[in-house]
Parts: sequence; structure tokens; C-alpha cells
Amino acid sequence: MIKKKIIINLTEDWFFVSHFLGRALEAKKAGYEVYISCNEKQGRKYIEEKGIKFFPLPLDRRGINPLYEFYVLLNYLYIFNKVKPDIVHNVGPKPIIYGSIAAKLIKIKSVINAPIGMGFVFTSSSIKAKLLKTILLFLFKFTLNKHHGRNKKNRVIFENSDDMNFFINSKIVNINEAILIRGAGVEIDDQLIKNKRVNQIPTISLVSRMLKDKGIYEFVEAAKILHEKKIKSRFLLIGDIDKKNPTSLKKSKLEEWNDQKIIEWLGWVKDVKGILLETDILCLPSYREGLPKSLLEGAAMGLPLVTTNTVGCREVVLEGINGFLVPIKESKLLSFAIQKLIEDKDLRVRMGKESLRIAKTEFSSEIINSQTLSIYDEL
Repeated sequence: MIKKKIIINLTEDWFFVSHFLGRALEAKKAGYEVYISCNEKQGRKYIEEKGIKFFPLPLDRRGINPLYEFYVLLNYLYIFNKVKPDIVHNVGPKPIIYGSIAAKLIKIKSVINAPIGMGFVFTSSSIKAKLLKTILLFLFKFTLNKHHGRNKKNRVIFENSDDMNFFINSKIVNINEAILIRGAGVEIDDQLIKNKRVNQIPTISLVSRMLKDKGIYEFVEAAKILHEKKIKSRFLLIGDIDKKNPTSLKKSKLEEWNDQKIIEWLGWVKDVKGILLETDILCLPSYREGLPKSLLEGAAMGLPLVTTNTVGCREVVLEGINGFLVPIKESKLLSFAIQKLIEDKDLRVRMGKESLRIAKTEFSSEIINSQTLSIYDEL
């Protein structure tokens, strides 16, 4: 029997490892032949060792040079023509636009599009971001419709209900084509959680790329407020800068905060679970998300969560149940929420148990992988 072929198109190999590897391996286990196309960084060898075929694609997330963008489209046409996939799964704006056009030209049977990774365009008030948003939504109207696949069984996967409702109400996506799969899923290890460290001084961690849109400035300002109040606490920033993102912080600013002992910037850390074992409160004051993996990882480690009442983040946190939701860009209110958890250990434990329950029942890898595989099978 000939194996059905799936190609997943993204921008970065590290994002595939973080958010899609589990689903790809589940598809392989079910008998699919899986390919990916994306930028080649450090992840290619690891991905190929898992039996997934890799096509390097030099895709510039920030580029708008028409000639270069046409070159990217030609790359997609070449890759699709070589692989001849049964299903094309595009993730993120550029893969959606070029991957859908290429799929239509080559008459691929089915197309899945996942509009995620639109933080800067949807959160920034700059003229550039507003212009890009207008152009992006216009292009989405022509690439997220059902007519692109040959068998007309196409789907658009959303990570949160806010985005799904926006695209449906804006008549960009047909309601019959929209599917909600909440995030990348998270592995839950009850044995690992038992090794959790008990800290004398509560540790508050933020795990993300070092972007302004992730609420890094608000996190640092909240740390300052609590330090000025003489409240004993330790604030950790875990993650690297992203030079290709327009809201990335400068390394010098992070080092300055670290030297001033406002926070501790650990940079990129391979063993995030090890950090979370030493964490008491997981914080992400982001301006907007698809569905943040760091909150899922925190929940899976049984941590109380403090995040913003915004798209994506509120999918994981129930106010007052497993954490607190605060308005975006409100450092003072953020500090109040963190302070409440610092000063009440019983509340931290209670909310942490609820986080773990929610992670197990709603966001486990088994659930997310199964939902994704069912769409592949259906198409």
C-alpha cells in the first residue's frame, strides 16, 4: 500500500520541533510519510533523525522584496512538484499564502492552513503593522477559502476561539472549514512533578523569546515594584532574542537589567522543564498569542499562572481558579497578582493543582495529536 504524503510548511525548524514534532511523529506512526519545509537552523539533523524528510526553504519572515517573495513561491512549487503530497499543511502567514498558491497551481488534493504567528501585525499600532495587517487579511481572503484543494476537503485550524470567530465574522473563513485545535499540546510527567523544588524565596519565571510583545518590559517593571516593596522574590527571564522579529529586545538591555539585579536573564535554555521545577509562579504578560506553549508547560508542571486577559492567553487561565488574568501593559496590576501568589503559599498550591488538571483534561499531547491526526485522516 502506498503511503499518503503530508508536507508541513513553516518558517523555522526550531518552531517545528517545539510545536509540531509530536504531531508529525504521530502521523508517521499512523502510516503517513511526513515532510517539512522551513528555514534550516540547528534543528535539521534532529528532525531527520526522527525519520522526517527535510526541505530547506530560505524564507525571510520580515522580507517584502517582490522578487525574493516570487523566488520563495518558486521554491514551494519545486518542492510540491517533487514530493507530490496528498495533504499540504501550511503554518503561519507566508507559508499559508505561498503554500496555498502553489498547492492550487499543482492541484494538490487537500490543504490545511493554520493562521498563527501574527503577533506583531495584530498588536503593533505602527503604520507599518497596520498596512501589513490590511494586506495580510486581503491575501487571506484568497488563500483560506475551500476551493484550493482538488477534493475540496480543506480545513483552517485555529489555536483559540477569538481568532476563529474573528476570521469567520470577517467572512475570511467559511464556518464549515474552521477547526479549533488549542495549541501544540504538552507532555505531562507526574513523576517529574514530584521532584519539584521547594523554594524559601518564591521564583517567578517568564519563558519566551525576548520580545516586547511578550510583555518583557511589564515583567521587569513588576519586578522593580516588588523589589521596592522589599518583597522577597526572584524573577527569571528565560529565552533568547530574535533578530528577525521587529519587537525583539536588544541583548545589551537584557544584560543591563541582569547586571542591575532586577531580574536574572538566563538566555536560551535547553532544559526548560528543569527551570520550571525550580519555579513557583509562571508569568507571561503577552499582548497577544495563538496559544502560548510556555503557559501550557507551566500548567503541566502544576504551576499557578499569571498572564494577560488577551487572545490566546485566556484560553489557558481561568481567573481565580488556576491563576490570574490582568490587562495588557499594566505593570502595577501585574505586580499585584504576582504579590498575591508570593504571599499565599496555599493559594499557589491550590492553583497549581488546578493548572495540572486543566493541562491533563484539555491540552495534553495525546489530545492535540489525536485531533490533528483525525483531520489528516478525514482529508
